[in-house]
Amino acid sequence: NNEISSSLYMLTMDSRGCNRKLTLCCKEKELVGELPEARYGHTMSMVQSHGKTACVLFGGRAYIPAGERTTESWNSVVDCPPQVFLFDLEFGCSSAHTLPELSDGQSFHLAFAREDCVYFLGGHSITSDSRPPRLYRLRVELLQGSP
Repeated sequence: NNEISSSLYMLTMDSRGCNRKLTLCCKEKELVGELPEARYGHTMSMVQSHGKTACVLFGGRAYIPAGERTTESWNSVVDCPPQVFLFDLEFGCSSAHTLPELSDGQSFHLAFAREDCVYFLGGHSITSDSRPPRLYRLRVELLQGSP
């Protein structure tokens, strides 16, 4: 039905008991603030800084909004804007950040995190139809209040 959810789902694992049975639990997390649009082909990474933990969302693709679709473009997709979203999972706050170094949207890239940094490697851009061989390092400093 070409519908992509804009909800944030958290998957947790629980391995209680002596038989080491593993239980998976999926919960929808309510967010407030600047919320990202529904997307796919994105990455989500966890960072830790100053004793706090946050999720970093980057990239992805989205369907053209329903109001902008035509008969010819009803199933078309676009790269999401080159923004970085930070989620504070403790309080459910979301904030969007635009970085001048990220000029194009990027989908299907690799992201990995280490302590307070996230590294983005490769990916594809619809606008330029290219797979630029670039590596970005994003350092996230989580202070009191907004990151």
